[in-house]
Amino acid sequence: MKPARFHDIRDKVLVGVNHVFAEPVRLTFFEGKKPDPSRLQIEIEAVLRTGGGTVSNVSGGQSQSWRTRITAQKAELHINRATYTGPAIQQGDIVRALSRPGEPRFEVLHVDDRGHSRLVIELGEA
Repeated sequence: MKPARFHDIRDKVLVGVNHVFAEPVRLTFFEGKKPDPSRLQIEIEAVLRTGGGTVSNVSGGQSQSWRTRITAQKAELHINRATYTGPAIQQGDIVRALSRPGEPRFEVLHVDDRGHSRLVIELGEA
C-alpha cells in the first residue's frame, strides 16, 4: 500500500493528541453475556470523550406528567490505528475508564473502522 503525502503529518498529530488527551482504559471482550476466552482483556491508552448526558421523559415532549425519565450519555473512544494491536472490538464489549472517579464502564454500541487514523468506538451506558 502506497502512503498518502499527508500520512507523516497525520501521524505526528495523532502522537501529539494522544500525549495530551489519551487516558488508560481496559477493554474486556465478550461473547454473548460471558467474557470471550479467545480475546483476553487488555489495557491501552486512548482518547475517551464523554458528552453531557441529557435527561428526557419517555414521551419525548415537555410534559411533566411522566414519572419515567431516561439519561443518555454520549461517549466515544478514539484509538490510534497505527499502534493498536489488540483483538477486534465488537458490539457488546466493555470499556472501563481506569483514571476516572468510580472507573465508569461503557458498552460498545458500534465500531467505525473505516477511518485511516483512528478506530472510533461509539459507547453507551453499561
